[in-house]
Amino acid sequence: MSALLAATALKLLNHLLAQTPGGQEKLAAYAGRHARLAVGAVGVAFAIAPDGTLAESAESIPSVTLRLPADALLRLPHQGEGVLREARIEGDAALAETLGQVLRSLRWDAAEDLSRVVGDVAAERVVGSARSMLSAGGDLASRFANAGSEYVADEAQMLIRPAASVAFASDVDTLRDDFSRLQKRIELLERRAQPKS
Repeated sequence: MSALLAATALKLLNHLLAQTPGGQEKLAAYAGRHARLAVGAVGVAFAIAPDGTLAESAESIPSVTLRLPADALLRLPHQGEGVLREARIEGDAALAETLGQVLRSLRWDAAEDLSRVVGDVAAERVVGSARSMLSAGGDLASRFANAGSEYVADEAQMLIRPAASVAFASDVDTLRDDFSRLQKRIELLERRAQPKS
């Protein structure tokens, strides 16, 4: 990871840590320890400062490495905990557990940051509108997905609905049983029709 990108990532993490109650205090217990957070092939190495913030680290062998899937940053806003559960941990388990707890608790207070630029009331309105739009977007995506699946199942008849599949399977079972009974009846009639010697 380039030095500029690493510095930016650490600045962002420290900003979020400052907005997370208790986060810095938990990390301060591990002051002087080195860690690496890797997302896919990209990673940032950092040291834990005495005040619990994160600083750049040139340490080649960190105490712990947390590896997240390559698509973690895209999935994190929607799947938060699920993405963090996929993390692979190498090294000091206690430090990794603390880092995991702190990372899971990070929350961005967008209204707080925006209020410095536009004021408290305007920031709350902007953030509220953004949440509404995101919620409406999620609702729209859900409706679109439902409409698409209904079209594929009903109009285009490319898929079979579960109820229709169950009914079809039941009909096939009934037909199979009827066929077996008919076959046995025919065999019985053939045996009766054969001349006795």
